[in-house]
Amino acid sequence: MLKNFRFARYRFTYTVQEPLKMSRYKGNIFRSRFGYLLRHIACIGETQTCEQKCQHPNRCIYSKCFETPVPPDSPILRGQPYAPHPFILQPPHTEKTDFAPDDTFVCSMTLIGEAINLLPWIAFTFREIGKRRIGIRDKRGQCLLDKIESLSVHGSPNSQTIYTAETEMLADDGIILGLADVLEGTPQNRDAIELEFLTPTSIKVDGRWTSALTFEHLIRNLLRRIRFLSYFHCREDLDVDAHALIDAARAITHESRFRWLKSNRYSYRAESSIPMDGFIGKVRFTGELTPFLPFIYLGEYLHIGHHTAFGHGQYRIIPN
Repeated sequence: MLKNFRFARYRFTYTVQEPLKMSRYKGNIFRSRFGYLLRHIACIGETQTCEQKCQHPNRCIYSKCFETPVPPDSPILRGQPYAPHPFILQPPHTEKTDFAPDDTFVCSMTLIGEAINLLPWIAFTFREIGKRRIGIRDKRGQCLLDKIESLSVHGSPNSQTIYTAETEMLADDGIILGLADVLEGTPQNRDAIELEFLTPTSIKVDGRWTSALTFEHLIRNLLRRIRFLSYFHCREDLDVDAHALIDAARAITHESRFRWLKSNRYSYRAESSIPMDGFIGKVRFTGELTPFLPFIYLGEYLHIGHHTAFGHGQYRIIPN
């Protein structure tokens, strides 16, 4: 299962050079600057035409990140224009809003499958994010990208520095991870597990946003997300009996302590405000969890629900 699935985790460390201001939740700022600058740097066609429809979707770096096309003959997501983004953003986890020169902050990103090949473009874009200023509009400041580190799995001290400001050279792709790396050293049999959702998590059930997360909802969303990412970005379908797993998931009980966060972002492309609501908090699941553990462990790295490109849907497994 998921023999070809691979991903890589990167941490970008910045030093502030000019005073700047950011909102409390910084996913909107980093996601918008990343998309805007990557399009500006990588677009190989006429800008106005590309904004309507990419002219070279199979070659354009921006398209591969933000508008991965679904082939007309695809058995998955047929009729949908785009596959899920092959990256997960993790903006700075701090409520600090005002930054002074010499302050530091980090932003992380996970790349899935073939998107790892785009690392040189992405590293250059993140360097430009700092050079061309980051922050709330009219309150942006310049930052220096000090280094890029390639990270291993959670809890591992292993990391590799693959870029420094001194050399401005990217050494290599860093540490490439797979499901076996995720599962190494983890309990393979559990009858209880507790998750903490760290960033707003947006999940729909029967067409409506919900914070009443059951184990069935969790597994449905994890299976769907993992399958789509694997199929479109790692060229491998998820070979499991999804119906049997979902049926078994209904027997798992849960206790949750969630709260709902309301927020919006303004899309300059759509020229409108877009809701970014979601829940955070903790949930404990109890029952025969063994068949589900690989997906739950992998979900720690892939996030869940909508808006993962902004950092939403991040959870961690609370140690026993």
